[in-house]
Amino acid sequence: MEDLAQRRRGPFIVAAAFAAAIIIAVIALPDPFIRQIERNRPLSNAQAGGAYRLLVLFALIQVVYTGGSVFRVQRLADAREKDPSLARLPKDRVVSSLARNAAALVLFTFIYGIASIAITGQRGGFWLFPVLAVAQGAWYYREIGEVAAWKAHQADHVEHDPDQGRWRTTPPDHCPGITRGLISSGAHNPPAE
Repeated sequence: MEDLAQRRRGPFIVAAAFAAAIIIAVIALPDPFIRQIERNRPLSNAQAGGAYRLLVLFALIQVVYTGGSVFRVQRLADAREKDPSLARLPKDRVVSSLARNAAALVLFTFIYGIASIAITGQRGGFWLFPVLAVAQGAWYYREIGEVAAWKAHQADHVEHDPDQGRWRTTPPDHCPGITRGLISSGAHNPPAE
């Protein structure tokens, strides 16, 4: 189990390095450049404020949706039952893939922050997104750890039902829902003798 839990660390370390580089780059932006962005922005002050609030809203929706529904053990268990190719994947590949996706979503939050600088022309609005990304990263890291703990106790392969997915013929008295109103009631149900 410890091996699976360690597989999640690599992508988060890489994401933290990229995040640190983005933060250093934003700090190093010269003030005349920021003022130039503010003068050349395509939106007025009110429009820029509204666009900034939309960016924050979209970032929050992305964080809550992915953390609350995508990186869940139950979601992975359901997907494993429905998709035989996912069920055949080794445990370490599943955990690594989820960790890479989670780390990429944390970096995507920084994209919202860079967009906020481009829209508002102010560096101050950017700092909300790194704070949000740190909370998001901690939450996703924990969720991937729970998935790794669950995967450690699962069988390597879920047997596939050979009859699943096989085409079955419909019974002779089947009537598709769309045609039910077109058939007279006497033709479908013969009178009893």
